[in-house]
Amino acid sequence: MSSTPRRSDDWEPVLSEASREAVEAVLEPAESVDFVAPAVGSSLVLTERRLIVVRDGANFRPKSGVRSFKLESGLAIRVGPRRRHLIVESAGHAITLFLRSDQLAQAEAFVAEVRRRMYSGD
Repeated sequence: MSSTPRRSDDWEPVLSEASREAVEAVLEPAESVDFVAPAVGSSLVLTERRLIVVRDGANFRPKSGVRSFKLESGLAIRVGPRRRHLIVESAGHAITLFLRSDQLAQAEAFVAEVRRRMYSGD
């Protein structure tokens, strides 16, 4: 598997049909998916404006199945100290996503891209 997140032209096959539908339901007009990276039981989705966490079975979890975060200064994302999980923090709340070893490189590349966009203003 590639060590970089999947780019927008091939993101749909990465997500299950239900997860893809959940993402499409929250996208704003003219907003598109730029990157997708897998985690255990979920996917990380990056658009030009937001980071979206889609948990498998999102349609059964109306409050926590899809979480969206604007790419702004209050957002923090990092791979945990033991490199088995990824942490997304915003407004005093944290989400922890677990990573398999084969997902780590994509998660690290995803984190780097989120940070690049947050700090460069892209």
